[in-house]
Amino acid sequence: MGTALSFSRPRQARADDSALHERRRDGGEPRVPRRRRWWLLGIAVVLAAGAASGNYVLIAGQDERVDVVVLTRDVGWGQRIGDGDLGIAKAVPDQGLSAIPAADRAGVVGQVARSALPAGSVLAPRQLSAQPVPGPGERLVGLVVKPGHLPARGLLPGDLVQVSPVAGGTGADLGQPSVSVSGPFDARVVGTGPPDSTGAVTVDVVVGADAASAATGAAAGQVVVVQLGPGS
Repeated sequence: MGTALSFSRPRQARADDSALHERRRDGGEPRVPRRRRWWLLGIAVVLAAGAASGNYVLIAGQDERVDVVVLTRDVGWGQRIGDGDLGIAKAVPDQGLSAIPAADRAGVVGQVARSALPAGSVLAPRQLSAQPVPGPGERLVGLVVKPGHLPARGLLPGDLVQVSPVAGGTGADLGQPSVSVSGPFDARVVGTGPPDSTGAVTVDVVVGADAASAATGAAAGQVVVVQLGPGS
């Protein structure tokens, strides 16, 4: 007679057994699934959108740049500009500065600098002159101007001004006798020097031959400098 064999199916694991096993292994209650922090995801999306917007604005601003003429080396006052002094760079148009476009580079060659210009300067028409400074029939005069006797913003090369001599001692020594005071005269600013210990600055101006005598007398005394507007 043969031996009777019996087979039993293996016991299937149940979800309850798994949970019980987890609880026993941790020595406590079954783990509670963590909640997803959706607000963190929202912040990440907002930051990514802000970065993309900033990049777009930056790229759009770069696209607005135009080619302008710049100096590649220092140019002194009264020096003629050569082609080797010039370069081309991109710049965002400035409403307050009429920069010379790259297409007009050839017209800059041979021009004279109205003031000392450092390398890297974006050139503007008012910084240049076709004639040496001073030009034919002109006079270059330095005027010592006290604080409060010129605009607070300062004066720039090319500014048109009216110079009015005032009664008093000389600019160097107020104890000296008064000099003769002439009437006001118009001039063009070439440059300004650094302030001295009293805050006074020397303003170099160019005047025509008709105002040469008045400018010479004004240089020996005190003056008030008023900036003139266009068409004055």
